[in-house]
Amino acid sequence: MNITIKGPGEIVVRFIDQNGKALLQETIRVSGSGMVEAKRDINLSLETLSGQVLVSPVLIQQGEKQQVTFDGEHHSSFTRKRCQEIGCTQNITEDAAHGHAQPLQEGAIHLPSAQK
Repeated sequence: MNITIKGPGEIVVRFIDQNGKALLQETIRVSGSGMVEAKRDINLSLETLSGQVLVSPVLIQQGEKQQVTFDGEHHSSFTRKRCQEIGCTQNITEDAAHGHAQPLQEGAIHLPSAQK
């Protein structure tokens, strides 16, 4: 999946499993003029001790003037479709589409901030 960020600021994306559990969080900071655009490719499956887990991205935070898309779609539309694909319940799907996901728990993966 490709994350595209237009405009400077910081975004936070959590990646949840079908049960709504946050397994990974990534913070991406973009610096520059208002015309700056950054792209980040990320896999939507994670390797865990229990095996491969399919995940959905959830945009938790974004800068006031930033535009964020996932694979060219509005982030909430993409998240809603992806949650349905991986088997999330309706409640988890709607919460995720509105930018709500559980905080990371101990043992989850924190990727260092990526500066673009």
